[in-house]
Amino acid sequence: MAKMYLNRAIAAAVAEEMARDERVFLLGEDIINCGGGLSTYLGVPEKFPDRCLDMPIAEAGYTYFGVGAAVAGLRPIVDLMFSDFATICSDAISNGSAKVAFSTQGKCGCPIVFVMANGGRGTYGNFGSGCHHSQCVESWFQNVPGLKVVAPYYPADVKGLLKASIRDDDPVIFLFHEGSTGVSGIVPDEEYVIPLTNAANILQEGDDITIVAIQSMVPIAVKAVETLKKSGINAELIDPRVLIPLDEKKIIDSVRKTGKLVVVQEAPRRGSFGGEIVSTVVEKLNGQNISVKRLGSLNAPIGNGMVEYFLVPKEEDIVNAVKELCQK
Repeated sequence: MAKMYLNRAIAAAVAEEMARDERVFLLGEDIINCGGGLSTYLGVPEKFPDRCLDMPIAEAGYTYFGVGAAVAGLRPIVDLMFSDFATICSDAISNGSAKVAFSTQGKCGCPIVFVMANGGRGTYGNFGSGCHHSQCVESWFQNVPGLKVVAPYYPADVKGLLKASIRDDDPVIFLFHEGSTGVSGIVPDEEYVIPLTNAANILQEGDDITIVAIQSMVPIAVKAVETLKKSGINAELIDPRVLIPLDEKKIIDSVRKTGKLVVVQEAPRRGSFGGEIVSTVVEKLNGQNISVKRLGSLNAPIGNGMVEYFLVPKEEDIVNAVKELCQK
């Protein structure tokens, strides 16, 4: 077991998979000299110079290049730097990679991973990057059949799930949190792969209420759970880690037990994945008396600097939402 920063966990996962499978290659902007725009691939180009490609600032072009390579039998990792830039190449992702297996009646797959930083640096009080570099995009892709969406927070989860994503035969949107590249954690030394199915992690067991925290909200929810204990409220905290396919069973079983659910996310509430979780729970537990609440950022574009921090949910927002439901 070793302590590792999140960006180093990404680099380790990619290097290990490139060593394991010669079909895996990496492409994106600033890969060779900078190790990626956010230093997430440091050391990888030196180990695999023939399979690391620097691309021009033309995401729509090189993303489709990656899709073609995947169709041809390779396993590309396409780095898009910020998740906001996924709009530029959304055709390659949503109309290209997602449709391959269906359009070929399963004769051809598209094993490609789109890696991108999700959310903003301002989430935890740092200086934010503004409205073109800080958005959360998980809900943008949830309505596209054929895509898988992975959104871990901790370094060990990032490494284990990225390795599984690279090995997967379907296109995967792999989101790491932009404000968490410097977060450190214990990562297993041995081969470590986390399957994309049944991937939700119950971080804290409890009987009074269920909290589902998506990606950047996980550490904030952990603090809220500790605060709630002081008030005699034992919350069960779940980190989904993989959004598609969602581990519905763990979440539904938890809400069936507690009867109350708070979902917290960095993305705005409207049209969010948090709303999808709530809808799923309400449908599956139809007839059971349950109370639900969604928390998310304010419905506004993200300003530069410290503005971002004031838009996103805080520990006290989670605590207040839980207490409100527990008093009903």
